[in-house]
Amino acid sequence: MKIKALHIFKGIQEFFRSTEFIEQVNWRIEKQLLKDRVQIHKSLSQFSIYKDKFYTKNLSIWDLKDEEIITWFDTCNLLRRVFVNILKKGVLVDDLYIIMEYPLVNGNYMRSDYLLVYERLIFVLEFGMFNQDEKRSEERYTKKLQESVNYRQIIANQVSKDIVVTNYVMIYKPEYDRISNSIIKDNVLYNNEELKKLIRYISNTLHVQQELKAIKQLESLEIINN
Repeated sequence: MKIKALHIFKGIQEFFRSTEFIEQVNWRIEKQLLKDRVQIHKSLSQFSIYKDKFYTKNLSIWDLKDEEIITWFDTCNLLRRVFVNILKKGVLVDDLYIIMEYPLVNGNYMRSDYLLVYERLIFVLEFGMFNQDEKRSEERYTKKLQESVNYRQIIANQVSKDIVVTNYVMIYKPEYDRISNSIIKDNVLYNNEELKKLIRYISNTLHVQQELKAIKQLESLEIINN
């Protein structure tokens, strides 16, 4: 596939297989600073694999920060939880493409966290973690939202008008304190609620696309017996 990105997964099952290491290492979204988390986790084989792939694919003119790899693992963790629940809902999305770290064409070297591509839909999905300073949490969301809107517009300007381009931002909180070896229950509850909103939005958006299929349109026609 002639799309430049860190990873392109064809279908949810391929995404699960490729990110299975998240379960194997029992990955947690930790509250410790990203630079400290790098020192703890940089020995993981997947850390080196992701880093090497970033440079092999020449994704940016800028050097990759090791902290970014930690956030990739965090978002893989969250997306796995999203897709588990989407499958439980019975949403059939075998033809869904999950594109990770997509450098926007004519986007001044900006990269989108994820694109979910299905039928005539491009779903721009951005993640961000709350800053340690809770007073700035709203600023974090506003910044990520503006980035997401910009990405959506850049893509929409370059594809057919028949393609629906939509965007969504999820801000998440750390769920685990490595120092005290304890789960941050309030943050887990917060993330679960935010994930429910994201799951609902993705499911509804995919459902609309499925209903636009020609076979679905035929099935909806009223049969009149003469």
